[in-house]
Amino acid sequence: MGPRDRGFHWGERALTYGEVFDAFADHCADDLDDVEVVERSPETLVARWRRETSRLELRADFDGLQSLVSPDPAMLLGEVGDAEAWLVEAYLDDAELRSRVAVTDLDRLERIGAVRSSVFVYLEWFLRDEYGVKLLPNPRFTHGLIERGIIHLGMG
Repeated sequence: MGPRDRGFHWGERALTYGEVFDAFADHCADDLDDVEVVERSPETLVARWRRETSRLELRADFDGLQSLVSPDPAMLLGEVGDAEAWLVEAYLDDAELRSRVAVTDLDRLERIGAVRSSVFVYLEWFLRDEYGVKLLPNPRFTHGLIERGIIHLGMG
C-alpha cells in the first residue's frame, strides 16, 4: 500500500492520506489567492506564499529525513507508528532538522518539529475548517523539548 492509500478515521469519517492531500492541494490552487502552486504530483505539493516556498510530501516512511533539510520548509505526511521514538530523538538532537522539516501524522493529528511556514498554517486552518480537526504537537516531543530546556512553559 502506498502512502496515498493509508486510511484513518476522524470520528465517523473514513479518509485516506491521498484524499486529504488532494483536497488541500485543490484548496491552495483554487481558493487561496496569495498561494501559488509551483509543483504538484500525487505525493508532492510545492506551494509559494509571497517569497516563501514550502514542500509537502506524502511518505510511506521517514528514512533519510535528515537529507531533506534545506532552506525551504518541508512537511512530511505519513503514519509515524513504531518510528515515533527514534523520530522524537532525532528532532530533539538536531535543531536544524527541527526547524526545517516537520513530520505530521494525520491519524494521530500530531506533528513533530518546529517549522515556520505560512503554507503549513494554511493546512492547519484547512483541516480545522474542512474536517473539524486540529493538529497538535506530539506530546513526547514537547516533553523532550521541556526536559532539555529547549522550551520553557513560563511558569516559576
